Amino acid sequence: MRVTQNRFYNTFITDQSKIKEQLDTVNRQISSGMKIKYGYEDVSVFADTLRLDYEENALDQSINISKDAENFINNTDSVMFQMTDTLTRFKTLLIQSANGTNSENNYFALANELKSLKEHMINLGNSSINGRFLFSGSALDVKPLDEHGNYYGNNDTIKAVISEDVEIPYNIPGEELFFGEDANMNRKVTTNIPLTRLNSDEAVTLNTTISELRGTNEDYTFTIQGRKSDGSTFNNSVVLTSDKTVQDILNTVADQFGRDLVDVSLSNGYIQVTDKFQGSSLLDLHLYAESNSDTIEFVKSANVGADVYHKVPFSAKGSIFSGNIPLTVMKDTTNGTNLVRGDFAQTNTLLTDLTTTSSIDGKSLTLELNGNTNTINLDDTMTVQNLLDTINTTINSQDARAFLDDRGHIIFENLNGSDVITEVALYSNSTPPDFLFNTNGTLTIDDPKHDLFSALDEAIEAVENGMIYPDGTNLVNPRNPGIENAIERINHVFDHVAKEHTKVGAISQSLNYSIERNEMLKSNVQILRSDILDTDIAEATMKLNQLSLNFQAMLASVAKIQNLSLVKYM
Repeated sequence: MRVTQNRFYNTFITDQSKIKEQLDTVNRQISSGMKIKYGYEDVSVFADTLRLDYEENALDQSINISKDAENFINNTDSVMFQMTDTLTRFKTLLIQSANGTNSENNYFALANELKSLKEHMINLGNSSINGRFLFSGSALDVKPLDEHGNYYGNNDTIKAVISEDVEIPYNIPGEELFFGEDANMNRKVTTNIPLTRLNSDEAVTLNTTISELRGTNEDYTFTIQGRKSDGSTFNNSVVLTSDKTVQDILNTVADQFGRDLVDVSLSNGYIQVTDKFQGSSLLDLHLYAESNSDTIEFVKSANVGADVYHKVPFSAKGSIFSGNIPLTVMKDTTNGTNLVRGDFAQTNTLLTDLTTTSSIDGKSLTLELNGNTNTINLDDTMTVQNLLDTINTTINSQDARAFLDDRGHIIFENLNGSDVITEVALYSNSTPPDFLFNTNGTLTIDDPKHDLFSALDEAIEAVENGMIYPDGTNLVNPRNPGIENAIERINHVFDHVAKEHTKVGAISQSLNYSIERNEMLKSNVQILRSDILDTDIAEATMKLNQLSLNFQAMLASVAKIQNLSLVKYM
């Protein structure tokens, strides 16, 4: 084949371009540290790089989220340490108040310090970090507690997305902390009128007879009313002769509930009933006894007769009138809502789900408003909101209302400084009652559902008044359980806060493990990305040297060939 000068030139240009392109590529790989600059250079490398970049960015985001959540929960941990210290101090002062040797001035000083501790607890509950309140649930911009301890947050958890389809909740909602429920606890109640020997302050024993108690030989009819842990109500009468003992009275009370369902005991002259069924907050008791000439009181509220159980006027506090019995779900389903047995009612809860009876058709409630009696007829389709609407229609005022609070109580309130409502009562007309709103029943010592600030308030009130034990004859505080019983309730509050605190540690550990795991995965992704995309400098340098030698050899060869011509051989 004849090689012309033109063909030689074209071949030289082509080879030179290829080698220079290869040299440029290798040089760029060495200088940039990457095998490719554009996707078209190597599609497989480009695709792997995009995938690994996405994974690295996702891991970065998870690490940042986890670190933010860890900071949040660590601040929660610090605050809850202070809460447990505050409650420890509160409990210590309460025990000091119960020793029976304090003067009036001592009680005053102790009560003031207890009040300051409650204020400190509220301030701790309102702690925030970076403009986010720690205990408001998901409502991070809402201050959770007011000066009285009323809660305005929600019960939602905030979750950190630590990886695909994996979330860790990292907050302790105030609803759960301040108003939580401990399903392993038993409800415990007490009477507030002690049994004492005749003409003496000495407490009776289990062997004390009714005759020794009252100084008569008459028979007594004991009326026992209340509600069992399953929500069913009862109203029974039992006759006991005067030779029966206090133990017989306790056995009679136990029989009404079922002896295998409750423990009935005597403590300092007070009858106490403990529900054996854990997690129920429904148990209640009213008890009194009558003979031809005498009445024995066990439970008493201010300005209410011993024989009154559930037809009790709501207690007034400022513009608010409230009962002491919350509406509670007693059936497994409730109008398509997510409530279960034991939950507090909501406005869309059916009234039939708040009673153990199968139907309320034809039954009624009585609303006593400022001395006027109104009948509210019920049916199985009525909800709590329907009941409230009926009540508000009866009130018929822009300056007063009835509503359901978040603890299941129906509340009556005067608005705009009015006194539209001066006295109000709401009760069932059935016997025994289908619904309880406010009762002259036993006082709560402890309950699975706890209210932290209500427990603190009761304890402070007991210390202010120097009430070691409950005193139903006290017209100002007849339903305060007293310091001794308040200690038991505060112990429960302390245990609940401590239990919630343990969750903080578990959450913190989970987030820490998540950060370590994601940082390790990020390192592995970076190594893999480097293996795929990064230039092997040693290999590239060798290739560069080889291409340089090839290029120089090509130039030398071309130079020699260019000097060859036919003229030189002629």
